[in-house]
Amino acid sequence: VGAAARMPCCGESDPPHEAIRVLSQPQRHGSHGRKPWRCVRLIVMLLHALFIGAVFLLDPALRSQIRQDQWYMCLYGGLVLFTLAQYLYTANSSPGYVADMLKAGSAMHATFINTTTISKQVCSKNGSLNYFMSRSKIEQHNPQSATPSSLLQMMDLYPPGSSSRDLTCSYCHLIQPPRTKHCHDCDKCILQFDHHCTWLGTCIGIRNHCRFWWYIFGQASLVIWTVALYIQFLHVDMNGSWLKGLTGLTLLLPLIVILIVLLILLMLHT
Repeated sequence: VGAAARMPCCGESDPPHEAIRVLSQPQRHGSHGRKPWRCVRLIVMLLHALFIGAVFLLDPALRSQIRQDQWYMCLYGGLVLFTLAQYLYTANSSPGYVADMLKAGSAMHATFINTTTISKQVCSKNGSLNYFMSRSKIEQHNPQSATPSSLLQMMDLYPPGSSSRDLTCSYCHLIQPPRTKHCHDCDKCILQFDHHCTWLGTCIGIRNHCRFWWYIFGQASLVIWTVALYIQFLHVDMNGSWLKGLTGLTLLLPLIVILIVLLILLMLHT
């Protein structure tokens, strides 16, 4: 293997420009490249309009209640706007790509390479890692320039006493920190990879996990409120038009399934 494609191993001291050159190599664009997620996001928006708009069209009592109690519509509309805004915010956020976080270090890049690859020693007895430069020392080393938060997040993945781990991604050709995984949908390595969300069109990782939780929380609250509106409509309109009742029931059943999935996701990510 040539020197250009060779990654530094533990204890080696490749020049910093070698690591920078490896990071600057373009990602592969094969059959697992980024897919057109805009269509999926459009479908999600249309589903919100369908389920929310249908209950207002089917239930005339709800429309009269809105005219009498405008605060009710303000609260419900605010929850809808919060959920959609959090959905778009999470969908367009970075989950924590390894390559992007390394490049974000700019002037601190060489120091980071020394910290994570060169400056760590593998103890022969217990296999733990000891660092010459800690996070505080790096901040003292550059008192005038603030260390990027993304770089500090990546350094925190290597706490003192952690086990030795020198895996290199066969696709990105980057050293993978603990809990890093290559996503074949995004075609990038994700720090603290959780899963790839098809509906968001992005991965859930170290940088957007909190945003994902707030989106799931808002979406579950919105679905619970909407399910309650459908149940109220079906209860009041029991002796009404059978076509309206069938339409409401048809929309209610998938909403219940979606609610169950959201509650499971909320519990798993809490």
